[in-house]
Amino acid sequence: MRLKMIFALLAVYVVTAAPEFLPGEWRVIVQPATSGRVEVYYQPVHPVLLRSYEGIRPFQRAQETAQRRAEAYPHDLAPPYILHAPYRLVAPYVTARGRELAAPPISGTDWSDGQHLPYRIVPQVRPAENSHAELKALMEEEPGPIEEPGVWAMGIRPELNRAILKTNAFDQEMRHRLATKYGKLVALEWDPSGEAIYSID
Repeated sequence: MRLKMIFALLAVYVVTAAPEFLPGEWRVIVQPATSGRVEVYYQPVHPVLLRSYEGIRPFQRAQETAQRRAEAYPHDLAPPYILHAPYRLVAPYVTARGRELAAPPISGTDWSDGQHLPYRIVPQVRPAENSHAELKALMEEEPGPIEEPGVWAMGIRPELNRAILKTNAFDQEMRHRLATKYGKLVALEWDPSGEAIYSID
């Protein structure tokens, strides 16, 4: 596994001379998005393998509520997500009405170790480019970007506010084609191994 990662990182430097490493997100921006090209990034280690999840359950329950809000108002809101260390619930919005819809605190009760534990979480509202409706429509499109050569998985990454295409190969024509058709709805996650080690969620 370590050797495989070393070779993959070496390949990153072959593709571009100056990749940008984002340690908080564990992503290497191989080629940034431009007006005519979608972003390509590489993720040597998925964050799910590095995080502690102690005490996260109330935030997961709150995220479920925020997700239901996004589904009820799909043109105003974007998919919510949880930030770690410390935990925060982010509720993105794309319209002025969405900002108001995303802001109310979320209260409930979680069951842990035989006890009912009340919680009250105030979402962090942040502007987003792509709505829940736009991302969902892209996921359901046929034939969609999943049909691109070399793409073997597709999913929504709420923290990136993008539909992510996992690919083992890309070129500039592919980046341009995706940008022309989908704009900033799409980004490429490049995995030169082409093996589904984990899923996009």
